[in-house]
Amino acid sequence: MKTQLDLRFNRKGIKWYLLRLFSNLQFSIILLLLIAIFSIIGTIIEQNKEVTFYQTHYTFSNGYFSILNWKNIELLGLNHVYTTWWFLTLLFIFSLSLLTCSISRQIPSLQSARRWHFYKNPNQFKKFTGSQEIKATKLNLLASCLQNYNYHIFQQGKSIYGYKGLLGRLAPICVHGSIILLLTGSVLGLVSGFNAQEMVPTGELFRLQNIIASGNFSYIPQDFSARVNDFKIEYNKDSSISQFFSDISILNPEGQELKRSTIYVNKPLQFQGLTIYQTDWDIIAIRFKINNDNIVQISLKQVLLPNNNKIWIGVLNQQQDHQLSIVLSDLQRKAAIYNRDGENIMSINIGESYIINNSTITFLSIIASTGLQIKSDPGIPLIYTSFFFLIISVSASYISYSQIWIIEKSQGYYLGGVTNRAQLIFEEELLKISKMSSKV
Repeated sequence: MKTQLDLRFNRKGIKWYLLRLFSNLQFSIILLLLIAIFSIIGTIIEQNKEVTFYQTHYTFSNGYFSILNWKNIELLGLNHVYTTWWFLTLLFIFSLSLLTCSISRQIPSLQSARRWHFYKNPNQFKKFTGSQEIKATKLNLLASCLQNYNYHIFQQGKSIYGYKGLLGRLAPICVHGSIILLLTGSVLGLVSGFNAQEMVPTGELFRLQNIIASGNFSYIPQDFSARVNDFKIEYNKDSSISQFFSDISILNPEGQELKRSTIYVNKPLQFQGLTIYQTDWDIIAIRFKINNDNIVQISLKQVLLPNNNKIWIGVLNQQQDHQLSIVLSDLQRKAAIYNRDGENIMSINIGESYIINNSTITFLSIIASTGLQIKSDPGIPLIYTSFFFLIISVSASYISYSQIWIIEKSQGYYLGGVTNRAQLIFEEELLKISKMSSKV
C-alpha cells in the first residue's frame, strides 16, 4: 500500500515538474535559441545535395572545423536539418511549451483580469503610484469621468472598480497560438508537401515526374497533366531580358482544358493545391526547311561564355565539305551562320529564306523550353493565417491594460490604479480624472 502511494506521489511530482518546466519562460527561450542555431546551420550548409557534393566541399580533417567533415554532416543529418527527427522534436517541444504556458498561465491570468474586486480601505491605495485623494466631488461624477476615458466600470456600495484594454491581455495568448499555428503549418508542409521541376518544350504536355523533394506523407496526383501553349521573352531596349512568360493549360484525363493562365516570375498558377512557378528557360532546337523538302529539326547546345552570357550552338549541315554552325544568343529571331573554320559568313532572321551553298534554306522557328517548378504545400494556409493573427496580436500587445479603484470615505474620495505599460501616461490620466471630477 505504501509503495502504491509513493508511486502515485512520484507520478504527481513528475507531472508538476514537467508542468513547471514547460511553462517556464527561460526553458522556452532556450528552445527558441536552439531552433534558431540549427536553422542558421541549415542556412550555412547546403541542404539536400548529393553525397559527392559534401565529399568534395567538406573534407576538413583537423582543427575546430573537423565537426563539419562530410561524414559528421551525414551522421548528424546536417545536410537535411529541417526534416531530421531531432529538429522536428525541438519544434514539437517548443509548441508544447507555448501551449502549456498559455493554458497554465496566460488563460488564468486573462480570466483573473475579467473578475472585478473592490477595495474598502484607504490604506490599500498607498501601494499605487500616482494615486489621488479628492476632497470635493461625488461618486457618480467619478464614474462618469471613467466612462469618458473608456473604462468598464462596476460599483458596489461606495466602491468603484474599472478597467480597460483587456485586449492587451489577450495578445500574448494570440501570439502563442500564432506561433504554434506557424510551426504546425511548416511541419505539415515538410511531411506532406512535394516539389517538382520540369523543363518543357513549347507545345508539349508534362506530368509530375521529376520530383526533387517530398515528405513522408506526400500525395503526388498521378492524373495531373498540363500543356505549355507558348513561351515568350520580353526584352529591354538594351537586349537584356525584362520578363519571360509561359502560357499554360491544365488538362483533365480526357485532354479537356480546365484552366489556362500566363505565368511569369512572381505570378504563379494555382490549381487544386498545386502552384506552378516560372523559374528558367532554354533554347533546345531550331526548325528549318531545305529546298522546300521535309522540315528538319536540329538540337542546340547551350554554351556559357566567360562573361556569363549564354549562346546556343547547333550543326546546320553534317556534310564534311559544307559543315555549318548556327549560333543564337536569344529569342529575338536572329542568328549567325559560321563555316567550319569559325568564320561568320552571314546573319539571318528566323522566318526568312536564304541561299547557302547552292541550297535554299528557310529558317522556320526556334523551339524554346520553359523551366517550371510545381510545388504542393498543404501548410501554406495555416502559415498565412498564423501571420495574420500574429500581426493583429503584436499590434494588440501595445494596448495598455489599466485598472482603477475608487472608494468613498467620510473624509473624501480615493483614486488609484495600475497599468502594465505607459505608466507616466496612466498617472497623467489619473490626474486628469481627478481634476475633471473636482471641477464638475
